[in-house]
Amino acid sequence: MTAAVFRAMLLCLLRDPGALVMGFVMPLAFFVIFAEIFANAAGGEFAISVAVLDEVRSPESSRLLAALRGDPDVRKWIGTATRADTERAVRRGHADVGLVVRADGEPLGSVGGFGSPPLLVYSDPSSEIASAVLTGRLQQAYATALPELLAGGVVDLIENEYTELDDRQRADIAAGLADMRQSAARGVSVGWSFADLVENRDVAGRPAAGNHVAYCAGAIAFMFLLLSAAQGALGLHEERENGVLDRLVTGPGGIGVVINGRFLWLATQGFVQTAVIFAVAWAIYGVDVLGAPFKWLLVAGLSAAAAAGIALLLVTACRSRAQAHTLSTAVVLVMSAAGGSMVPRFFMPGWLQDVGWLTPTTWVLEAYGGVLWRDEPLRELATPCLLLLLTAGTTLLASHLMARRLVRE
Repeated sequence: MTAAVFRAMLLCLLRDPGALVMGFVMPLAFFVIFAEIFANAAGGEFAISVAVLDEVRSPESSRLLAALRGDPDVRKWIGTATRADTERAVRRGHADVGLVVRADGEPLGSVGGFGSPPLLVYSDPSSEIASAVLTGRLQQAYATALPELLAGGVVDLIENEYTELDDRQRADIAAGLADMRQSAARGVSVGWSFADLVENRDVAGRPAAGNHVAYCAGAIAFMFLLLSAAQGALGLHEERENGVLDRLVTGPGGIGVVINGRFLWLATQGFVQTAVIFAVAWAIYGVDVLGAPFKWLLVAGLSAAAAAGIALLLVTACRSRAQAHTLSTAVVLVMSAAGGSMVPRFFMPGWLQDVGWLTPTTWVLEAYGGVLWRDEPLRELATPCLLLLLTAGTTLLASHLMARRLVRE
C-alpha cells in the first residue's frame, strides 16, 4: 500500500509541469544566480567597467593605461572624449567608475607636489566598492608599468627637500631607474607601490546611505508590484471557473473590457503601493522623492503599468489557475533576482549584469537611480521610460489576444 501511494505521488509530480518547475528548475536557477553573485563578491573577483580619458597622451600615461586595461578585474573599457563624457558615463550607469589622466595635474612621476593628483576618479557613492577596486588596480598598474617614475619622484623629493646629490650619484640613480624600466618591460616586479596618485570625485550629490535606501525602495517596490499584480490577475481564472467571465464577455465590449478594467485596477493598485513605500522612505530615511516629483510620478506610473501588463500576460497565457500561479511566481522571482531587486546589480558578475538589461526590473532601477540619486534630466530617462511604456503596451495587447483564446476554450 505504501508503495502504491508513493507511485501515485510520483506520477502526479511527473504529470505536473508546474510542480516540476517549482520543485527542481526554480531552486537550480536561484542557486546559479546567487552562487555567481556571492562567488564574485567574496572571491575577490569584483570586475568593474571603466570609462577612461587620457588628457596627457604621453608614453608614460599610455603604459599605465595599457597595464590597467590588461587587469582581469577590468571587464569593460569605455573610451571618452571629455571629462563631461566620463562623468556622464558613470552617472548614467554605463560605467562603474571613471578615470581621467589629468593634463592639469602633477606629472605622473611627481611625489609630494603641490598641484592636483595626476589621476582623477569619478565614482557613484552608492557603489563605493568600484572606486576602491579601481584605486587598488591603479596602484598596482603604476608600480608594474612605471616603477622608474615612482622611484625617480622619490629621488627628486629627497634632493629638493633634504640633500643635494652629486653627478656620480645622479648617474647611478639614472642607471638604476633604467634597469627598473627594463625590468617592468619584461614583466618583472620591482617591489614599489605608491598611494598618493588619485583624487576621487562623486558624480552624485547625495550621500551613499541615502542612495542605498532609494535603491532598496525601488527594488522592493517593483518586486512586490509584480507579485501583487500577478495575484490580482489570477482572478480571471477564478471568474472563468465559476462562470462569471462568460457572463461578462457577453456584454458590450466583450473580453476587451474585462482585460482593460483589470489592467487599470492593477496599475492603480501598484502605483499606490509604490507611493506608500516611497512615502516611508522619504519620511524616515530622507529619500528626496519631492526633489523631482514629476519624474518620480512618471517612473512610478510606468513601472506600475508595466507590472500590470506583465501579470496579465502571464495569467492569460495559462489554461488554469494552478498553471498561472506557478508560471507567474517563477517568472517574477527569476526576473527580480537577475534584475537587481534581491541583490544590488553592482555586486553581480558582468555577464549577469548584462542579462539583467533584458528584464524590466533593471529598467525600473535605472530610472529610479536617474531620478533619486543621479539627478538626471528628463531626456536621460528616455530609454528606460520608453522601454517600460513599450512593455506595458505590448503585454496589454498580447493579453487581449490570449484572453480571447482563453474564452473560446
